[in-house]
Amino acid sequence: MLILITLLAVSAIRMANTNLLVVGNEQFQKEAEDAANYHLDLALNSDNFTALNVDRSAPLPAFSGAAAANETSYAVKIPPPVCKRYRYLKKGELVKADNSVPLENLPCFGSSSSSGLTVVLAAAQLNDNSLCATSLWEMTADVQLPGTGAKAQAVQGVEMRIDYAEAKDACK
Repeated sequence: MLILITLLAVSAIRMANTNLLVVGNEQFQKEAEDAANYHLDLALNSDNFTALNVDRSAPLPAFSGAAAANETSYAVKIPPPVCKRYRYLKKGELVKADNSVPLENLPCFGSSSSSGLTVVLAAAQLNDNSLCATSLWEMTADVQLPGTGAKAQAVQGVEMRIDYAEAKDACK
């Protein structure tokens, strides 16, 4: 009887240790995913983010997750974005229903907002390509927590309007 109780106690301790390891690994995995999303959001929302110019030399700011301690340091890598596809914007897509052109769309017609020019298009020209393209970019953030083996990768797609020549060069 004593042997049976001892075996049950040992089994309970082993199961508790195994469950503790699983929960700890899940916690580190969640923190790594949070760190990946955090740094990806920083890169996507930075003032200097453009399709071809993402500053990778600046050190990444520290991530302080809900359960992250001061000694927890995540290794975060954000490789350059990859262009998945692009398409030329038609001039008709840039014109409002009242046939006016918003100021932010003037460069797509070869005009600047300060030029004082009025864009006048014939109905047939609305199907012509503009000087702008819409492009779909894929960004990833790879995170590793040294010493634990916890890894995570966040993938984010972002669509942005860029110059058609830039899209043609970047999206080969």
